[in-house]
Amino acid sequence: MRRILGVFMAFFMFCVPIGIQAEEEVLSFEYTGQKIEIDGAEGYFSTTGPLVDAPIDCGKYFADTGGGYVTFEINPKKVLVNVSYNKDWREGDSEENIYLCKFDGDYELKLRILSNGDFVSFDSYDGNIDFQFEPKNEKDVPVGKTKITHSDVEVVYYEDGYKIDSGRSDIEPILLKDAGEYIVSFDADSRYYESIPFKVTILPKTIELLLPNYQKYVGEKDPVLETDDYILIREPGEEIGNYKLTAQSKSKNYIYEIVANDTFTILDTKLHDIRQETTIQPGNEGKKDPLVSISALGKDKTKYADASDKNTNINTETKANKESAKTEAKVVTGVSNLTSMYLFLMISSLTGILYIVKKVLFN
Repeated sequence: MRRILGVFMAFFMFCVPIGIQAEEEVLSFEYTGQKIEIDGAEGYFSTTGPLVDAPIDCGKYFADTGGGYVTFEINPKKVLVNVSYNKDWREGDSEENIYLCKFDGDYELKLRILSNGDFVSFDSYDGNIDFQFEPKNEKDVPVGKTKITHSDVEVVYYEDGYKIDSGRSDIEPILLKDAGEYIVSFDADSRYYESIPFKVTILPKTIELLLPNYQKYVGEKDPVLETDDYILIREPGEEIGNYKLTAQSKSKNYIYEIVANDTFTILDTKLHDIRQETTIQPGNEGKKDPLVSISALGKDKTKYADASDKNTNINTETKANKESAKTEAKVVTGVSNLTSMYLFLMISSLTGILYIVKKVLFN
């Protein structure tokens, strides 16, 4: 019994140091794609048998150093892969392009998604590469959206409208046709885009107006001050004088600016009567109208009253002169008639005397 116990104790004391020594002799290396060589090794063995040369791929190996064996292993190289959502992916594209993988090294990584959502690679390079995905599951990958931004716009109205392009072929441009202020954003698929609103200001287009001389006489109705595009508005009042004209556009796309003849003139009716009398008087054909300039008329009634009185006096004198001329014409005509009769009698008398003298002398 003592003998058996002694053998057992000897075996225990011998095996424990060997086990510790064996554990200490196991060397660990990371895959590099190069041969893993042990100093002093005369041969290499795998778990399946001897090797021709030092190993390269991952696995467990033994090196014969002549005085014993060294155990070593080659472990897969860990490669960290950052997974992100591909913002350019669209429905109908290849599923393997949904996510983007970023890593260090020259690897051809093809992502594969397991039924539970975990990421793995189609190719592990014969077990030599251990791809570590972060995040590990597709549920943890934030689905990012592309932000569509545009600076604020300020332009002048254009008849064909103003078109704003996003720069992306799958997003329709924004078309604005009327002047005004707008807060707009692109009509983009919300699954893939986030369109940031921006401001668009379209200013009205300015049109210059060259107006005719608008006028009327006191008491008359205003002429038509409206077109298809704008309405002319004058200052209120019905007395003689000039009134400011302004243009009101019928469309918010245009502003009309009066650059010539921006006044409406109301004339005195006396001037209207004088003008008519001057026009119908005999002998006044081709003479200049006493209304020199409508635009020069003011709001001073006295001024026009004096002008009217002067014109009336001139008219009266003209009539008197004409009556005098008619009387003189009648007198002259009468004298002319008497003279003719006197001459006729004188000639008749001389003829009779000459006839009598001839009879006496020659008989």
